[in-house]
Amino acid sequence: MTPAELEQKAERAVRRGELLAAIELFEAYLAQEPADERIRARMEAVRALLQPSELVSRRRPEPEEPEPRVAPVSSAEVGEMHASAGRFAQAAEAYEHALGADPGNDLLRERLAELRALVDQPKKADLDGAEKLDTTATAPAGGPPRAGGRSAKAHAASFAPLPHARSLPREAKKLLEELLARVRTGRRG
Repeated sequence: MTPAELEQKAERAVRRGELLAAIELFEAYLAQEPADERIRARMEAVRALLQPSELVSRRRPEPEEPEPRVAPVSSAEVGEMHASAGRFAQAAEAYEHALGADPGNDLLRERLAELRALVDQPKKADLDGAEKLDTTATAPAGGPPRAGGRSAKAHAASFAPLPHARSLPREAKKLLEELLARVRTGRRG
């Protein structure tokens, strides 16, 4: 597999949350291109996301290396920061810039398409499809007057008082027995 293919697979693994797989792919990349500090810094950034218990499961000693310098933030990383904050238009712009620098990168092209789809979504609610509320106060049959803005669905779903609540016993034990009997028989009043 070429280094470019390894990088793309590793980035896809990061997006799916498969961080250990991504680190292994980055390591395979670095085995072919050991001088690439950009990938080394990216791998360290992904490694920082791992939980300590995940690192213990690897049980492979890491070679002693000098502290790597922090790589500059790429346009794609800026795009991901914007996307995570819900600023999809700015994220798409950053990915367009990244794609301009690396036009052959299919991963950048895929993510840009995803972000553009998020930008094109309607931003306002579809009020034509919403339930219309009756604004006049009316009294439904056998009940108290409804509030002006309350829909029939909300009224039907409410826990209105039992119609024959006065016929229930006052003593707690007898009340519970009566309610349980009503539940068993499926009657309400």
